[in-house]
Amino acid sequence: MIKQRKITRLLFFTGVFLFIAFGYAFGEMKIHLKNGMVVTVPVSRDDIVSINFEETGQTGAGRLLETLNVPNDKPVKVTSVTSLEKGQWYIIEASGVISDWSHVKEGVDAVWCYAEWRCGKNGEVWNQLRINGKGLPDIAGKSIPYNPQHVYQVRYLGEGKRIELYCSDAQGSASDNSGSFTVKIFQQ
Repeated sequence: MIKQRKITRLLFFTGVFLFIAFGYAFGEMKIHLKNGMVVTVPVSRDDIVSINFEETGQTGAGRLLETLNVPNDKPVKVTSVTSLEKGQWYIIEASGVISDWSHVKEGVDAVWCYAEWRCGKNGEVWNQLRINGKGLPDIAGKSIPYNPQHVYQVRYLGEGKRIELYCSDAQGSASDNSGSFTVKIFQQ
């Protein structure tokens, strides 16, 4: 009986020691979601190198198939590796800002010129990103409102081939341009 109490005390104090030791050495990361849920992940602060968030698109677009970089400082056309299956719907997401002038580094996104000094307070639709020769509103079949985060999504019906992307202004006067667009293709 005495031996059993000693073992119980030993286990209790060992547990308290481990709780104190690991409680201070490790912590937890809490992720608060919009729906009120909290996800808790036990982790040591010293072990965290970086935290990355991979988006699946604003509309819950589906599985990411490919990410492309479309430069505005070279007269190039970028072709997707992925062939978009005929009759299959995809989401194409374009983000980023570019400049068509040497004295500024922004002012144009995939759809809009928002540089007030050049395009006025309300901006202008410029459709600088072209996909198979069309701007995003042409693909969407409707106008696309300006987004100050410079992220746009359109549904795209696959044609059984790869898509070709380019910056419109870069095709004729890339020497004073800068920036690039990031384009993601999601399968719906």
